[in-house]
Amino acid sequence: MVELDRQTESQRALSAEDLLRAAFKYQDALTSYAYALLQDWPLAQDAVQETFIVLQKKHAQFRPGANVFTWARQMVRFEALNLLRARGRESCVIDEQLFALVDAQFDEHFDADALARMEQQKAALQHCMTRLERGSLDLLLGFYKDRLSCDQLAGARRRSVNAIRLSLSRIRGKLRDCMRHRLALAEVKP
Repeated sequence: MVELDRQTESQRALSAEDLLRAAFKYQDALTSYAYALLQDWPLAQDAVQETFIVLQKKHAQFRPGANVFTWARQMVRFEALNLLRARGRESCVIDEQLFALVDAQFDEHFDADALARMEQQKAALQHCMTRLERGSLDLLLGFYKDRLSCDQLAGARRRSVNAIRLSLSRIRGKLRDCMRHRLALAEVKP
């Protein structure tokens, strides 16, 4: 009877809320996938946001027992293509080939263990970033989040471009060492 109950539960349709909750666990992985396709973080985030809207609208089409990540990833792929077409990018044929290569890599390398590793790395990075001095964090965010060039950062901080590059290199080294330490600690803990 218990086995029958489990089977019935797995075959039951998910509500829109339950499907979104299940898909939301994969938000970082979906965003990484979208970035691999689009090479643009804001555009990748837009693709994932649009995917969640579509997931909510099309939740009734989700087959019970199907893989939520795979279904959501297909929608991210579709939304990424739509965003590229909407922006008038050329060479959609080349983009399709790139998408196929990215899909193959995700199929080969992404599984539950990969998701767990990604979450551990994210937690370690967040912890390590809180340990940076404010100036270092601002410099790092300016370079990666705001996509400012070393020239722009140097001008804004009245420092040489080489000094900015050296600072970024040192900050990356500190983060790398901190993350290695945090991840090693995570492996030791039961």
